[in-house]
Amino acid sequence: MNRTFIEVPMFTKKWHELGLTDDDLRNLENVLLKNPKDGDAIQGTGGLRKIRIPMENKGKGKRGGARVIYVDIEIKEIIYFINVYTKNEKDDLSEDEKKAFKAMIKILKEV
Repeated sequence: MNRTFIEVPMFTKKWHELGLTDDDLRNLENVLLKNPKDGDAIQGTGGLRKIRIPMENKGKGKRGGARVIYVDIEIKEIIYFINVYTKNEKDDLSEDEKKAFKAMIKILKEV
């Protein structure tokens, strides 16, 4: 399975703020190459998925680690990394965030 990975600027900034590394990103990409649908679907977003990743730099496994929000656009073989946050920051996306991301995904699918 082939995929191109694209990070939106918000994702990249937050990834580095959390102390996650390029190796962490490669590990995530390898997981998603094997199964792009590995993350849980987020209802009402037009295709966003959430996957848990460990934060080994903080001594946390998947459960206490970070959440990565992404969308797999199968027909284009592109996975966009949209956002990343820790469990302590929030559990789920707000309704306003879901609406905004849904509009963003619609544009990404059309480009």
